[in-house]
This record gives sequence, structure tokens and C-alpha cells, in this order.
Amino acid sequence: MADHTRGELVVVATPADLADAAARYVVELARAAIEQRGSFSIALSGGSTPRALHQRLARPPLSAQIDWPKLLVFWSDERWLPPDDHESNFRLARETLLDHVPIPAANIFAVPTVGGTPQAAAATYAATLASHLPDQPPQLDLIVLGMGPDGHTASLFPGQAEPAAPGTALVIAVANAPKPPPDRISFSYRLINAARNVLFLVAGADKAATLHAVLRGPLDQPRLPAQGVFPTHGRLTWLVDAAAASALQR
Repeated sequence: MADHTRGELVVVATPADLADAAARYVVELARAAIEQRGSFSIALSGGSTPRALHQRLARPPLSAQIDWPKLLVFWSDERWLPPDDHESNFRLARETLLDHVPIPAANIFAVPTVGGTPQAAAATYAATLASHLPDQPPQLDLIVLGMGPDGHTASLFPGQAEPAAPGTALVIAVANAPKPPPDRISFSYRLINAARNVLFLVAGADKAATLHAVLRGPLDQPRLPAQGVFPTHGRLTWLVDAAAASALQR
């Protein structure tokens, strides 16, 4: 473990170790938040690494260490697809975690992706967050993020408007994403950086050069959107496997 000016860096050996460490971290934060404030708000993300995290949280012994009825579950980004689509982040979380733990349906806040427009859905989701989280801007206890080989995070992609010139909206509609589907909903930097904790999960050698650029290179947020994540008053942690960290150790 080492401290870095762009967050705390934690390197583990394998993707399995990463999922184990991430699950323990979620449990630790959940228990502390529930003890201090009576609830724990978390924003999930999609992808293969969160899948492994969800699976660990869904089974003993960790599943018994969380007071599930006191969780509020959101998503940091979502594809503009029906919630039962195989590429839906909501479906991933439901199948790997939510269907296996005793969390009330009323505590699960999926992005509304059926009917209307992405722009209207973004505004609706921002209102949902504001109505369930008391701070202004809403302050989640934990936002879980990944990072792509291109440096994108959530659905904030290189060269697009939010990384180039962040706005004041809490949730934004994303069009023309460079990877399908092109239409998405994403947390903005304003909402991400208001969180008490942000946890990046990064695995794989294909992300090593980008991780080095994000953490060690010059600031270039329009090209490397992950650099725009730095909580104003919260804690930023990068949990990465050895393959992803390989360029940092040279």
C-alpha cells in the first residue's frame, strides 16, 4: 500500500485477490456508515471486475456481515437499454448480487431506461438521488468505478463534453459513446467527486499503460477522463492487480 497525490494506491496479486479486497472494503464501509448514519448508499458499475465483487458479497461469510435492508443502491452509469438486456449494468447486479441478498426492492434505484429520452432519464435520476440523499450535492457513501484501456470511467469518454468541460448537472446523458451502445446515462464529475469514498477497480495488463498515465503522467482530463475523479472531501482508492500496476513499478 502506498499513498499518492492522485489517491491511495493498493496493489494486489491477482484479479481474485482484487475482488476479495474490494468486497472486504465494501463491508467495512457499509458497517461504519450504518453505525454512524443509519444507512449505506452505494453506486455500482458494470464489467467483469464488479461481477466478481458482487459474487463475493452475495455469499457467506460476507453476505452475513451487511445489514442489507439499510443499503441504498444506485448505478454510476447505465447503457440506454432495457433493464433485462444482457448488457445492462442493472441486470448484471441483479443476477450476481441483488437477487441473492435480502435487500428491499424499494432500496434499489435503477436508472430509468425504458421510454422517454436519455436526457429526461438523466434529470429524473438526478432528482431520485437528491430525494434520497440529504446533502447538496448528494453525497454517496461509496461509488465503485472501473477504468477502460482508453482512460474512460463510468460513461465519461475521452474527447466528450463532460471530461473536456465539466458542467453542473449531477447526471448526464451521453451520446455517441465510442463503444456500444452509443447512448448512455452517467454520473457527472460533480456527483462523483461529492462522494465520501470512490473506489476504482482496475485489472489486467491491457490497462497498465493507461493506469501509469492517469496516476503518474501529466494532467490531461479530456484525454484521460479518469483523472477527473478526485473527491472534494472524500477518499479516493485505486485497487489494482499486479498486471495493471506493472508499468507503475518500472
